[in-house]
Amino acid sequence: MTAPYLNIQENNKPKQWLNKVSLNADYDITQVLTRWGNWARKEAYQQRKVFSLYQSQKKEHKQVCLDKDGLIIDGIISTMKNSKIAKIKEEAKVLIKFYYGDEMIVDDHVYIEPSKTQISSTLIIKPKNLREIAQDLACSEGNIRKIKSSGESYIIGALSMQTMLTGTELELLQHLVF
Repeated sequence: MTAPYLNIQENNKPKQWLNKVSLNADYDITQVLTRWGNWARKEAYQQRKVFSLYQSQKKEHKQVCLDKDGLIIDGIISTMKNSKIAKIKEEAKVLIKFYYGDEMIVDDHVYIEPSKTQISSTLIIKPKNLREIAQDLACSEGNIRKIKSSGESYIIGALSMQTMLTGTELELLQHLVF
């Protein structure tokens, strides 16, 4: 199927040329990325066979996206992490810290008998808020908010481009309430 061409007359020229175009997504990217972060944490806990830690989390940390959607968003964030542009790498870092979290290994000393101890290590993944990320990266909270917003816009653009090129959309978008 060919695209229709419009005949533009000289008297029908636009009054003003647009330099910038903004894309407004019809979904809330924070809900999508929150579910991606929950999905990624769940996968990390399952991989390390400490699924009980995932099940003991709050209810809002248990809403996950489908594997297909999680892999798509994971691919976009991996592309951001491997980018040669420092700004995009920083955006990926902030998004990962905010939605997925930082991995911490906690060593516990378990006393079996009075003279015997056993060390057990537990993986804990805790999402960080904007203030904690700002302290880690030694910059202001407002700057982190801008970086996070820019990264979210990058992901909206990447998802829109994927929809445009392949015609497939995240299945998660059909189930979210806006």
